[in-house]
Amino acid sequence: MGCSFSGLNALYDAVNGGGDVWINENRFKIVRQLGEGGFAYVYLVKEVVSDSSSALASGLAKKVKDPSHLSDDRTYAIKKVLIQNNEQLDLVREEIRVSSLFSHPNLLPLLDHSIISVKPTQEGSWNHEAYLLFPVHLDGTLLDNSKAMTSRKEFFSASDVLQIFRQLCTGLNHMHNLEPPYAHNDVKPGNVLLSHRKGKCPLAILMDFGSARPARKQIRSRSEALQLQEWASEHCSAPFRAPELWDCPSDADIDERTDIWSLGCTLFAIM
Repeated sequence: MGCSFSGLNALYDAVNGGGDVWINENRFKIVRQLGEGGFAYVYLVKEVVSDSSSALASGLAKKVKDPSHLSDDRTYAIKKVLIQNNEQLDLVREEIRVSSLFSHPNLLPLLDHSIISVKPTQEGSWNHEAYLLFPVHLDGTLLDNSKAMTSRKEFFSASDVLQIFRQLCTGLNHMHNLEPPYAHNDVKPGNVLLSHRKGKCPLAILMDFGSARPARKQIRSRSEALQLQEWASEHCSAPFRAPELWDCPSDADIDERTDIWSLGCTLFAIM
């Protein structure tokens, strides 16, 4: 993982008002900011290729295994994470590792990534920055769409609700059938991207694997139960958190069914 020094300089220029971003050997131009939260920022970017006629045989196209993840207009999303300490650095590295495990049309794929060391300044105390590259979905999240429709006194059709639910089920089924099984741990409307398709139901894509962990845990003491509850309070959104993560017994087997509870809450939220 890394970024060239020239790429790092270009990155700061881009964030501060125009310029290019480099993730490893690939170059992107920032178009605009899409969102932010905590220590993370998301930007719409466009890949820069030296010769458009050979775009499909160069740049990101050489690195991405599944060509369906490549954008026809070379636009993508970059997530920038400011990292202040080693614990946060380990969490980002784990998110990158876990994201790389999945290959499913209803799970957001990680296309490329870079972690760079930076010198702390008066403006910020972080010592690393991470850049994660994803396909971009500009129709927003399930939460965004639900709020917009509610403001217009509109609702998803029963057919669309069921199709969105089915797609999330298949994505989670992929995670739950890995060896070992993984739980997403933060299934909610805000972590589901939608892409509207003419004449079809929306494409639903589960994103944000920062809380994803091996699903099965054996709890055999009160101390272990409290540790799990504390972890869940930081990583699992309260309205969608399974009961066993709120009040974990001292003798319990926790598994991927925590995602099923969150999935049911998500279904209820969009009905």
